[in-house]
Amino acid sequence: MKRLVLCLVLIVSLVIPTTSPVNASEKCLANFADSEWANGTPSGVKSLLGFDLIEKITKTPVLVLPLQIQSFYAFGEHSESIKYSYVGKNCLAREVIVSKLVNEQSLKFGYETIDEFINKRAPNFLTLDNSIKYYSNIKAYFANKTFDLSTRQILPQEENLGSTRGIQRYLISENSKFQTLLWPDSAFIYFPSKCAYWNKIDENGNETREKIYAGSVGRYPSGGIIKFESTGSCIAELRQAGGVYSVAEKIADVKYVVSSAASTNTITCKKGKTIKKVKGTNPKCPTGYKKA
Repeated sequence: MKRLVLCLVLIVSLVIPTTSPVNASEKCLANFADSEWANGTPSGVKSLLGFDLIEKITKTPVLVLPLQIQSFYAFGEHSESIKYSYVGKNCLAREVIVSKLVNEQSLKFGYETIDEFINKRAPNFLTLDNSIKYYSNIKAYFANKTFDLSTRQILPQEENLGSTRGIQRYLISENSKFQTLLWPDSAFIYFPSKCAYWNKIDENGNETREKIYAGSVGRYPSGGIIKFESTGSCIAELRQAGGVYSVAEKIADVKYVVSSAASTNTITCKKGKTIKKVKGTNPKCPTGYKKA
């Protein structure tokens, strides 16, 4: 009789297979606590889900700069949230949010000093020697250079007024003096005292209220307007980013002095029946126009 019952149970289990969606879900995701995502996606999650994994990672705040620049330099000390969204075959969807404090203590660098960066990265003596001279020239240049500004902002096209593009042009010009060297193509400028900033730009190209205190001056210089909080001196730092090639030591200080805005005058110019108003510190009428 017992043997007959066992046979019937076996037949039923073969004909009507049991499903356990809860267990499948637990196998995929629920056994991994949120804290296990603090250092990225747990390897066990990917090994369980394999190609069935659909992963979406959203980081807040969203960094609009090249990824080589660590977010601390862009935003200062702040809380950063990372959201992981998962959907897998035979798995229930799961959303994991992990928050962490980003500050100076959390920063990690590939190298501690510029010398260490050069000594370990230079493939030969010529590159090493040229790189040492190159960075020495940069330090000397900025040690004896002050960017004097008459307004509290620097437009991207003002290449001689300490804009990111202007500093990039200087770095490239100095680079041209050497055949081979380690050029800081991931260099960036950073305002540690937050005396100047870039406004964050949203997906529609509009400025937001969130201020950014670092901008790239390397391969792809930041194109936004640098805005100073007040008149007076403002010291920035020229640094080397680049992920595993990042350096803890700054390359040089970049000194700005912002004076009060120069007074402007407006004049009226006339050419026949056409009237134009010209505004500036020393306004002049265009060719063909006379001051009215």
